[in-house]
Amino acid sequence: MSDALFSSLEVAGASGAGNRLHHLEVLNWGTFDRRVWRCTLAGETALLTGDIGSGKSTLVDALTTLLMPAQKIAYNKAAGADAKERTLRSYVEGHYKSERSEGTGRSRAKGLRESSSSYSVLLAVFANEGYDNVVTLATVLQQRDRNGQPYRFYVTADRELSIAEHFTGFGHDLKDLRKRLRGDGVTIFDDFPKYSTSLRRLLGIRSEQALELFHQTVSMKSVGNLNDFVRDHMLEPSDATDRVRDIIGHFEDLTRAYDAVKRAREQLEALEPIVQIAGRYDAALVERESLEAQQSAVDAYLAELRSRLLAGEIDQLERAEDGLGRERVEIAAHQEHLAAQRERLIEERARAGGDRIGELDRLAREARAQAQLRGSARARFDDALARAGLPAVVDGDGFRGLAPRVVTQHQALSETKDREEASYLDALAEARGAEEQGRALRAEIADLERRTSNLPAAQVQVRAQLCAALGLAVEEVPFAGELIDVAPEHAGWRGAAERVLRGFALSLLVPQAHYGAISRWINDNRLGFVDRDGTRRGARLVYERVPARQVRLQPDGQDGQTLADVMEIKDGPFTEYLRNELIRRANHRLAASLEEFRSLTKAVTREGQVRSGERHIKDDRHAVDDPRRWVLGWANAAKIAALRHDLAGLDASRASLASLSEGHKEALASANHRLDALRRVSDFAAWADLDVDEATARAEAHEAERARLEAGSSRLEEIAAALGRNADESAQAGRALSAYNLVIFLGVFVVQWGIGLAIDALIARGATPVGAFRW
Repeated sequence: MSDALFSSLEVAGASGAGNRLHHLEVLNWGTFDRRVWRCTLAGETALLTGDIGSGKSTLVDALTTLLMPAQKIAYNKAAGADAKERTLRSYVEGHYKSERSEGTGRSRAKGLRESSSSYSVLLAVFANEGYDNVVTLATVLQQRDRNGQPYRFYVTADRELSIAEHFTGFGHDLKDLRKRLRGDGVTIFDDFPKYSTSLRRLLGIRSEQALELFHQTVSMKSVGNLNDFVRDHMLEPSDATDRVRDIIGHFEDLTRAYDAVKRAREQLEALEPIVQIAGRYDAALVERESLEAQQSAVDAYLAELRSRLLAGEIDQLERAEDGLGRERVEIAAHQEHLAAQRERLIEERARAGGDRIGELDRLAREARAQAQLRGSARARFDDALARAGLPAVVDGDGFRGLAPRVVTQHQALSETKDREEASYLDALAEARGAEEQGRALRAEIADLERRTSNLPAAQVQVRAQLCAALGLAVEEVPFAGELIDVAPEHAGWRGAAERVLRGFALSLLVPQAHYGAISRWINDNRLGFVDRDGTRRGARLVYERVPARQVRLQPDGQDGQTLADVMEIKDGPFTEYLRNELIRRANHRLAASLEEFRSLTKAVTREGQVRSGERHIKDDRHAVDDPRRWVLGWANAAKIAALRHDLAGLDASRASLASLSEGHKEALASANHRLDALRRVSDFAAWADLDVDEATARAEAHEAERARLEAGSSRLEEIAAALGRNADESAQAGRALSAYNLVIFLGVFVVQWGIGLAIDALIARGATPVGAFRW
């Protein structure tokens, strides 16, 4: 048996050579929507499982799309679906259901991503640990019209890429993504044959037949004809004439060998029963000898076992007998003590007036204890009513009318709690968002205050890393934006200049003397910077090689002022180069009106609309006069002032949101306290558990009856003492009188006892006694 799921021949070692799938990532593929979904295999054998509709076939189709042309793929084949159930377009648009139009009566597929600006990315990373080699394959798709196939291009790289780092954050135009990928040094293909050749070269796959076999087997559920499957998908095309001739030539040898093997197999099958019977016979002999030896020892074993059991039982019974004897003596002594105590108690009870006094005392104590418990519960009940905002309850009718109020108020408070909790969480999230934005703005302001340029922090950090590694001064490799600016008298055209020259302003100027070292360092290192939140991210760098000698260009000589005419250039070794580049890049005429703009071939307006021939661009994603977007110039006071203004607004908004969240928090706490009080009110099930007055009245009634009985007993003792004194003066008369008086007294006592019980019964029924009972 193998310890693995499959045979040990099928499971390769974790560190073996060969390109193995390390992980698969998808973005906007099928119902895997909006974020990057990653399946990590780490080069190991994996089993993909899940419920129906969980996305197993979707992931398999994603891997197949990376390796095979779309026209050859049978999507969702792993699930046994119809060939037209899923298509490349359905995966890109994320179809998840069908809707029937009431007007036309036709069904239409409903997708998660029907916008033409949405795009999908499939990415797989293969690693060859034996040779320390990594290969990345990726496909980018976009459905640009409703009826056609998705637009797509393919990417290969000999290093590890990821969707989150390399295929996001570029905007919505895939051209910008292609430019950024080329800048990162990856290879892009627009057609699948060239891409297939590249991926087979990187993965070491010599034949296209291998990929075809992979496509047929990766989602295969059944094979109709095994011969046709092997012939079409597993065998390379070849001339089999010579091999068939050799096979025919050796047919007789094969027939003789087959006959010999068949004869030997028949002989083995004939001898096999004899071997089995002999084995069973030998096993039976051994078993019989063992059973005979055990049988001979059974009698002795049983006698010994019986002797041990009887000896143990005798010891146990003797010990029990001794204990029972001692216990019998103790019980007899205790019985005598209890009998004497019983007689004494009978006498004491007779002297004290019987069991009624003791019973009344017990009942009074129980009633007082109940009154105390009910008083404690009543205090908690009244406190819960006050905290819940409910009126006080003083009797059973009020208690019975309390339940509907509790239900109504609990429902209202639950709704208030949910509303306040949602408001509190929303305000808290907005306050935290404002705090994070403020922290980012403070970091950007602090960075700008340490320098004079308007460049983004990413470009500055990348240049600092480059200069530190190559031992260069920052002034030797400036950015173009640090050396050019709009003249003060033409400040109205600054927004237009920023839009036209932004790309050039973010270009690093590399002198010819440092070009070799800088280009080598940029190629060998992964460019990155530390973002405002402390996260290291990849960076994009554009650099221009500046020749040692410059040939001055001349303006085109046309009438009208150009954008280059309103620019200032900082004196230095790059002055001539920058002047030529401005003539070439900023030769847009400054159009004072829209009519003039339309009449020119290359022009720009103050509002930031740029024309180059028939191409017109106006990018209003940011205001044309927004200093926060400026990259030109060697003074950044305006940019810092704008960021400080934003920071002040964020601080004010954060303080307001903090106050608002605190108010919602207090309201939520109040609702929780009242709900807790309502729950405590609901814990009291009956008014009898809270009626202190009833228990107190019962205790007082029992105590009054006990006092009457004790008074009667004292009077009886006084009469008995008087009779004893008279007995000494006249024994005979005393004895007669004692007997007579005792009879009379017992009769009077019985009558008075009955009257007392009758009065108690009347008081218990609510009657008011008219006078005190006296002996």
